[in-house]
Amino acid sequence: MSQPFSLTGFNFTKLKQPEMLLDIGNGDSNNILAINDSPLEWCHSLLIMERSKCLPQIMTECSLHKAIELCLLSNSCSLRIAFNSLCGHASVNHLHWHLYYLRHEMLLEYIDVCSYVLGVHLLMNYPAKGLCIKFSSFRNIGDFVSRAFLVVNYLQLRRIAHNVYITRAKLKSNDEMYGDVRIYVWARKSCVGVKDTIAFIPAACEFFGHLSFGDEDIYDNLKEDDVIGILNDFTEESFLLIKDQLRHFLENTKERI
Repeated sequence: MSQPFSLTGFNFTKLKQPEMLLDIGNGDSNNILAINDSPLEWCHSLLIMERSKCLPQIMTECSLHKAIELCLLSNSCSLRIAFNSLCGHASVNHLHWHLYYLRHEMLLEYIDVCSYVLGVHLLMNYPAKGLCIKFSSFRNIGDFVSRAFLVVNYLQLRRIAHNVYITRAKLKSNDEMYGDVRIYVWARKSCVGVKDTIAFIPAACEFFGHLSFGDEDIYDNLKEDDVIGILNDFTEESFLLIKDQLRHFLENTKERI
């Protein structure tokens, strides 16, 4: 979790101009959308913020704010944005987010969540237990981002691996319109060492319900109960560990919403 940025390994300062899709900053190619050469879904790309600062894969409030802005600027409810921490299946130790289109209605767009504290909710009735912050609970984007970042940074400062997923959502389960945005945060078991691209090891997309498999035999043989068990195994212990401590932290923070 505390691995420093390395100029010698692969990082996004080594991108070539054709790999940069869009400058979302002031034109200096510092804040960009770039291609992802291992896409999971349609238009899978990378949001890279403050690229020249060579920041490690530790979320900043600025990058979270930009991710929310991009979500709200899109006229597609299928745009999804994800973040994997170090030890949470991040592929590159250089600050980045994943963006892609997932054109399927997903349970976490409308599932009921439990009230917790100060604009933060608990995702309980689901195999991957976690935290949910809903835009509709706040006055403006700034308050929304600030509260969500407090939760994520709580995990970062304590070196707890985590995954984050942003999706457009419904205000009520039977709504046709997507009038809300949800940020899901999962504390999870750490994974270290060389990433196994064949085994089913969940990260942000899998916790959200978008399952990816690198091996056809695993896909054919893994049952729903197996997936439920894996998601639960990776999240429940960490969720129970932080739940009461995080409540105390949020109740006593000076940044009250």
